[in-house]
Amino acid sequence: MQIIVISWILGLGIIGINVYYLSTAFVGWLIHSTLPKVATVFIGIIVFPLMALYVVAVIYLTFRKDTVKTYIETKNEPAVQTHMEKGYMVNGQLQLSEVPYREDLADIPLPP
Repeated sequence: MQIIVISWILGLGIIGINVYYLSTAFVGWLIHSTLPKVATVFIGIIVFPLMALYVVAVIYLTFRKDTVKTYIETKNEPAVQTHMEKGYMVNGQLQLSEVPYREDLADIPLPP
């Protein structure tokens, strides 16, 4: 649990530093640019939404729920492999649902 909390703190710190330096460097460049004012305004109009898109993408990647499907290994047993490929028999009926899987470490919850 402590490793998860430390990982989240480090990750949020790195993301915060990236966003801070990206925005301050760009604003500093806009202020001290030798380009004509019209060009500077158009560059700002184009780049600021891209920066906002970057921040939204990072937030999305941070909080999305990943699901990793790990399928059951059959260990080269043809009968079991055929059974898995054709589906499961439940009460004499063939069930063609998904092969069972287990959720791995991708579902580690956020720290409280």
